[in-house]
Amino acid sequence: MSNLNLLEYALRSLARRWQKQVFLVIIYSLVVAFYASIIFFTSSLKQETQLVLKHIPQLWIQQLAGGRLVPMSESFVDSLSNIRGVTRVIPRIWGYNYDAPTGAVFTIIGSDSLIKGLKMVNTRHPTALESEMTLVGTGFLELRELQAGETITLLDNKGEINSFKVVGTFESESDLLTRDLIILSPKSAKKVLGLKPSEITDVALEISNPLEVDNIARKIDRRFAGIRVVSSEQLESTYQALFSWRGGIFIYGTILAFFAFLILAWERASGLNREEKQELGILKAIGWQINEVLTVKLIEGLSISLVATLTGILLGYLHVFILEATLLKPFLIGWSVLYPNYQLLPFIDFQDILLIFSISVIPYLTATLLPAWKGAITDPADAL
Repeated sequence: MSNLNLLEYALRSLARRWQKQVFLVIIYSLVVAFYASIIFFTSSLKQETQLVLKHIPQLWIQQLAGGRLVPMSESFVDSLSNIRGVTRVIPRIWGYNYDAPTGAVFTIIGSDSLIKGLKMVNTRHPTALESEMTLVGTGFLELRELQAGETITLLDNKGEINSFKVVGTFESESDLLTRDLIILSPKSAKKVLGLKPSEITDVALEISNPLEVDNIARKIDRRFAGIRVVSSEQLESTYQALFSWRGGIFIYGTILAFFAFLILAWERASGLNREEKQELGILKAIGWQINEVLTVKLIEGLSISLVATLTGILLGYLHVFILEATLLKPFLIGWSVLYPNYQLLPFIDFQDILLIFSISVIPYLTATLLPAWKGAITDPADAL
């Protein structure tokens, strides 16, 4: 019998029991969609983090007191300038500001100009920011429903209102980097963040030889007390561990969903029902070979698993990148629900798709072919 005839018979067989197949595809698709959502969300978040981390300094120094980050004296910059291998010492001013009108936490950076990794979209500012001026991300304007040229207000740590004119907007490859970012002049940033004129948040270092970063970090750590030396590699490892931990929480949920799928598959593998046994018996009685029976069942199982898997992948994509991972964000982000809403960068890795297919299709095909093989080798008289 030709493969075309086997295909036609398999499709007609599925159509005869369409109600059961539709219910099976719905459950199957939801399980795949749940797992695909987790994979898409974590992969996209890791990709966006890579875009953010590639612009951070190679090394930076922070002052600690009681294990907590505290402001450091600006004079500390001079102590680091003479270290061999350090080409540039950059004092940094940054912190967080709670915005009562939107209920979000914004990141404030003190800088005279646009920082590395950002691209100006609309500008009305001079070469350097003045005290009453600010640059903001395009996402901030959307959240506040403002336009360039308008004025924003920020509360400092004393509760006083500070007004700034938006003289420029910027964007970057990642929405995570610009959604909550406000750039003020160093003087204004210190006032809003509650820093003294002689204080800074931390110090960034540029190293001439990337291979010497760890050696210079150890040298600084031994020379100065009460500081923390952080490298870009350490921060990247920390984020990878964080995503793995938070993703691990959902792995347990995925395991439960996968068990539900296995139960569904086991129902298929536990044996054929009476109608299916009679069908196989008739096929064997009229001369069908074992390989032809298995081919028909393979086509049936492959049709259901492919439709359900592709539907689940599509649902997972819509959930993460269109509906902004409504069901996952509160759990994977944690305390950062205060962070303003942002759009994840659509990112799908071929390996992720391959993983979804391997977990979804192979077990179901196995559960379909096993009872079909048992039925195919059964004597037609016994089957009938």
